[in-house]
Amino acid sequence: MKAIRIKSRIKSRTRPKSLPKKYIFCLLFWLAFLSLGPVLIQAGTVQFSLAQHSTNNIFQTYQPVSDWLTTGSLYFSGDSSPLSLYGSLDFNYLYKYSGLSSIGGQLGVDYLIPAGSKSAFYLAVEGQGVLFRDLYNNFNHAGLKLIASFKSYLTPAMVLRLESRSEYRRYKLGIFDYFSEMANLSLDHYFKTRTTLKVEASYGYKYFYHPGEIAIIEGVVAPVDAIPGGASVNNLSLVTQSGYLFIAQQGGPGGGHGHPADNYKQGGSYSLRGMPYQTVYYTDPRSVQILSISGLVAQGLGDRVGLSLGGMKQWNIKGENPFSSSDEYYSVENPTSDLFSWQGYSLKAKLTASLTDRLQAEIQYDYLNREFPGLESLDLEGVSLGVRREDKRHQLSTLVQLDLARVSFFITYAYISNASNDPWFDWSGNFISGGLKWNLSVSKSKQ
Repeated sequence: MKAIRIKSRIKSRTRPKSLPKKYIFCLLFWLAFLSLGPVLIQAGTVQFSLAQHSTNNIFQTYQPVSDWLTTGSLYFSGDSSPLSLYGSLDFNYLYKYSGLSSIGGQLGVDYLIPAGSKSAFYLAVEGQGVLFRDLYNNFNHAGLKLIASFKSYLTPAMVLRLESRSEYRRYKLGIFDYFSEMANLSLDHYFKTRTTLKVEASYGYKYFYHPGEIAIIEGVVAPVDAIPGGASVNNLSLVTQSGYLFIAQQGGPGGGHGHPADNYKQGGSYSLRGMPYQTVYYTDPRSVQILSISGLVAQGLGDRVGLSLGGMKQWNIKGENPFSSSDEYYSVENPTSDLFSWQGYSLKAKLTASLTDRLQAEIQYDYLNREFPGLESLDLEGVSLGVRREDKRHQLSTLVQLDLARVSFFITYAYISNASNDPWFDWSGNFISGGLKWNLSVSKSKQ
């Protein structure tokens, strides 16, 4: 395996400037909604949700930046027939950093196969796609997901579940393309004391197809082994002819610093630290494998109160994240950050209460201790600190929800404190959300 480290600023393809229309995302959402009209009329269940979010740290870094977000979703599914169609249409609009706004959707078909009186197989095929605005169109992707599961009541109080999820995603920026497989085994046991015990084991595999590809100045994609053998890695300045790459030198000690609000303008091929997401270009594909175990104990306390305690431990058993950073944005998916990015453990405790027949409330505390294989901690000037990045996160969240006949209203608040040995990711923030879920149509089998 060969790896070449290049401290350079890769210039993105230049495009003619266009004037974005103020309500383009709302317009596209409603056009898609109208096109789904015939399907929605025949659907057994149709649900619409709308939420308004506010946070003082949208990019979750040591330099807090605030923004408002509006999210919406229209979901539909079939009735109780074994073969049914399901899907959703979603939008996510940011007011200040609107380049991260997106619209997306999924469409799938599922099939339920009974296996005796106590068991059943479930199969589903699902396609999905997400489109971001021009600034972050490197995050645009389409994908296909296959789901196969088996559920069986071993006894009236014990449930066994087996599930496999296979997913392929293709992004506009090829370094993010991947195939992943998750296999889960879980066992639930219900006791007469109103206690529930759940244990679960999971194995995950993620394969990156093109970690050796980079986008060059004209937008052509070429593998790193196209660089002539006599070229100096420390001083690459090659023209974009057949078999050549042009890479401009990146200045600064180690590269990668500045303010996230400014680095945001560089688009989805750069981290908010100002570094290209790929500063190491591999000449072979890369893969990551993880293994995890988790447990949960839930106890009913009277008729209206419930308490649950849970924990999870995850190991990275092979490979590492091939990117220079793992960034988390609030309410916006980033392809460099997911379950395969870290190893460590988490603990949680949740208290729920039915205040009235229609009013529900809950409070939850989460603790996460995560290491990021392949990522070194850097100081605020981008110089390596010689240690692997490790985050310790405390999160306290609350929810109040009012359930009416077909409409539910909710409001949530969360406070997060993330301590990290990488000062860029040493941050805290407040997150507030409020909205509704409206069951426009409910299948008779689900009423």
